[in-house]
Amino acid sequence: MQADAIFILLRILILCLYIVPIVLIIWYAIKLLKLQQEKVKILRAISDKLDKLSN
Repeated sequence: MQADAIFILLRILILCLYIVPIVLIIWYAIKLLKLQQEKVKILRAISDKLDKLSN
């Protein structure tokens, strides 16, 4: 009986070891995309200001 419980816990642990890295990679990719979008907004604002100064 106790061996079954240990086996089940081991299976859950192994499953978590597969899922956690995938979740972290997805989270990092989303974070990186949001950061890139913010940089693009800032660069657009700078570009617009430079265009106004040159005209």
